Amino acid sequence: MLYLYPVEVVADMYVSRVGGCSPELDRGEIGINANAISSNTSLIAGESMARLRFFNSNRPFFLRKRYRIIGLEEHMEGYGLSKNGEVVFSELEYRSEFEGKEVIINAVEDFRIGDDLKSVVMAMREKLRHIKI
Repeated sequence: MLYLYPVEVVADMYVSRVGGCSPELDRGEIGINANAISSNTSLIAGESMARLRFFNSNRPFFLRKRYRIIGLEEHMEGYGLSKNGEVVFSELEYRSEFEGKEVIINAVEDFRIGDDLKSVVMAMREKLRHIKI
């Protein structure tokens, strides 16, 4: 079966819509149809982390909250809200104005940097130290 979402726009960045909220998800988790994850993305359900951005938001990248991507299976309550691969929030983080809005799922940091931001900063400082301005 083909799923409309998530759609990859560049490596490890996807666009989807918000489908609703599910009490099965904890704060800090978003759910996406497990089959849509496996067929449309390189995300790993239960492991991948991503930051979300709504199209009308100007919040800086590193101030956005990170979410763990959960694969929604057919037996789960939230599955019906993600039939085409839509994003499902926990009840605690869902707001009704999210419904049907497009959202960017950015997993670049997770796949390319991981949790070790300190090493990235140190590497940048080292590179800048050698540049003559």
